[in-house]
Amino acid sequence: MSDLVAKFGSYVDSKIEKEPEKARKLLLAAYRAKLVQLRAFPEKRLGRSRDLMAVESMKSVIAPYVRPERSALVSIFTPCELLGSAGIHPMFAEAAASYINGAAAERGFAEYAEAAGIPDTYCSYHKVLLGAVMSDVLPKPAMILNTSLACDANNLTFRRAAEHYQIPWKYIDVPYESSEESVVYVAQQLREAAKMIEDVTGRPIDRDDLKRRIACGKKTLERLAACQRQKAGRYLSNDLTDELYEIFGTHVQLGNRSVLHYAEMLEKELKQAEPFGGIRLLWMHTIPYYQKDLRNLLNFSRRCQVVSCDMNFDGFVDMDPERPYESMARRVVFNSFNGPSERRLEKSLAMCREQKIDGVIYFCHWGCKQTMAAAGNARRFFEDAGVPVLILDGDGCDRRNAGDGQMMTRVEAFIEMLENGKKK
Repeated sequence: MSDLVAKFGSYVDSKIEKEPEKARKLLLAAYRAKLVQLRAFPEKRLGRSRDLMAVESMKSVIAPYVRPERSALVSIFTPCELLGSAGIHPMFAEAAASYINGAAAERGFAEYAEAAGIPDTYCSYHKVLLGAVMSDVLPKPAMILNTSLACDANNLTFRRAAEHYQIPWKYIDVPYESSEESVVYVAQQLREAAKMIEDVTGRPIDRDDLKRRIACGKKTLERLAACQRQKAGRYLSNDLTDELYEIFGTHVQLGNRSVLHYAEMLEKELKQAEPFGGIRLLWMHTIPYYQKDLRNLLNFSRRCQVVSCDMNFDGFVDMDPERPYESMARRVVFNSFNGPSERRLEKSLAMCREQKIDGVIYFCHWGCKQTMAAAGNARRFFEDAGVPVLILDGDGCDRRNAGDGQMMTRVEAFIEMLENGKKK
């Protein structure tokens, strides 16, 4: 992180409590400047597909700041095609917090939330978001829509935000059991969410547009699934932030034509990609993309690279455009993050086999009880399957909990172990 960015973040932090509107304007100005940079000076070491998603992700973060009355605060697993058909921009908690982190301003928001009674052990993504909400730096959205999948923090964060803003809120309960009965149950809740959206916007959701979005999302997931298969043994220059950008496309922006275009471009680039004989990693859970030493090790590296993140192949299910509500429900009910941890581990193991992965990094993000609780199971599962795994503790959002030196020592040792294993 440059000194200039650090100073900017500190300046934003100094305005949170007494001048929240000033802090908001500073963040928006920084985001807009970054968008100009991404458009005018794209990263030359990346393919055009990744440049596209960097721009689309930045636009997605900016929109709720510019038109909050046409935005909704959502959780990452919320099906957002309904919002798209109503002309509502979704902002998901992890993205809002990640981009505040990108501006080096997360500390002030985390401390504001802690001073308001949010535990210091709370998920830092949600803590930073709540700091932005309760300080009124994050502008008041039109509504809140979230699912119970797959984070305990959802049960507090969005309720607290709805109470603060005094705006409509719909909570989608996703049953633990993945079954057709669960699909019917969630689909009905999505219909109720559609009614809330119509009440807030004052106009009916265009059912034909919703069908088109489901059809577009179906094609996008098919193309992205093909991309995952094509990654086996190939090198596509990337950095850690690419996986964050793709999370926008596989979740809240799914159904947008721009994301389908991204998937088609990525597939073409992978078909032309050269072979790669270095260390291939699969990353599970969020990525601390802001950590300098980790970026230096893994970004654009021909020695080792993160091939995929399990948050980008969690919802590969078939969808039927003629049954849009059931299709959206199926994507969360049969999501690999729903149900027992074995489902997520089995999906990741299958991807390891498909992509010729050398090792798994299982990241225990600060405050994420589900990931931490399943760490022992993950270690046993992958070791029994013959796949080396590194259980790594850290924080994907808050620099106060980063521990760069210790993390890098463990990651470097893990990669060296994998390299020695390949030589044998």
